[in-house]
Amino acid sequence: MDEQSINKDVSEDDLDHTLKNILLLEKLFILEIKKIYEIENGITTINHYIMSIANRAISLNRGFVTLSNANNYLTAISLMRLQIDNCLRLYAMSLSGDSSLFYEKVLSGEQVRNLKDRDGKKMSDNYLVTKIDNIFPGFKALYKKLSGHIHFSSEHFSFNNSLENETYSISVGAIENLEIYKKVDFAHNMFLIGNDLLKIISEYRREIKG
Repeated sequence: MDEQSINKDVSEDDLDHTLKNILLLEKLFILEIKKIYEIENGITTINHYIMSIANRAISLNRGFVTLSNANNYLTAISLMRLQIDNCLRLYAMSLSGDSSLFYEKVLSGEQVRNLKDRDGKKMSDNYLVTKIDNIFPGFKALYKKLSGHIHFSSEHFSFNNSLENETYSISVGAIENLEIYKKVDFAHNMFLIGNDLLKIISEYRREIKG
């Protein structure tokens, strides 16, 4: 999300292609879930946890594409942060000393941030983000950037402010008019987050398969 690294040589076709790739992740999520189900010969506490996260991930991807097609990026971007939350919550299970106990505590309503990993460290978002950034470099920077879109911050001012011919204007309720390269960049990052989540699920499947 660093604007200096954004590829500006993109088109509406690039956006459409990226949005389609986001939706294609759905089939891959379901495929991984089926494989885990077959390996474990049914539903276990752990794969129930994974299934629930995958279901939420698919819903968020669908929502992002729907909002993007409606040109509602102000709301679509917030779903990217929720997808990051899926990655953190799934990765937290792998850090816990007892996955089944972890599942039971989350199911009973306990917050992951109050639970401890196998090293006795509380699994706050910052702790999990730092851990996962070692696996997916740039994850922490994206987390910080997107968190600014969840809580009202300076990120929101650019959506209704514009400067043209030395005239500064502010609008309320107008249709968003993001540059195409920004739309593609947001969509690309949504795809990457979903793909990171898929990799975490795939890693679990490989571990139980041996």
